[in-house]
Amino acid sequence: MSSLLIILACSLAFRIRGGLDIPFTKKNFPLNKFWFAFVFGYCAKYLYQADWNFFWVTSIATYMSTAICGWGEAVGCALGVAKPDPERVDYADFDSFCDNFHIKNWKLIDHPVLWGIVWLTLRGVFLSFFIGLALSSIPYMLAGLPMGLIYWFGGWLFRLGINDGKSGWNISEWIFGGTLGAILCVICRQYF
Repeated sequence: MSSLLIILACSLAFRIRGGLDIPFTKKNFPLNKFWFAFVFGYCAKYLYQADWNFFWVTSIATYMSTAICGWGEAVGCALGVAKPDPERVDYADFDSFCDNFHIKNWKLIDHPVLWGIVWLTLRGVFLSFFIGLALSSIPYMLAGLPMGLIYWFGGWLFRLGINDGKSGWNISEWIFGGTLGAILCVICRQYF
């Protein structure tokens, strides 16, 4: 399996996880929240030349890392189509930090796009941290760092005219999933 196939598989699986419809239907893929976990787990098993126990541990860690909390509010903000709602709680620690961060007269919450980017950057590291634990890889623990910028970039592409039907959210899922697969390949020294 080449690195390109791994990147494409992770990209597709992350998009399915986000709610991709089965072609020619209006229905999501069944069990869509599990696809990325199992595809990523298998790709990691393949690259690490590991056993099935490694597959299951990695798949479970990957699933848990995406299921622990949502990130919809932050995505809307990073895409430039929403504002933070101090009453909403996706993950209390990140919400509290981003809602209350200020320097003198400047408050992060007053800048919705930046608020979304910062929140998603934290969420991305949180997501990749658990996967990195399963992989015994400190570098992979940081693989989620670009999440905030990737979702902002998806919104920028949407504003350029690439209509994904969801303000850039779908584009971002494709890119972020592929990024997680690409970083896995690099860490396993499977260069393109």
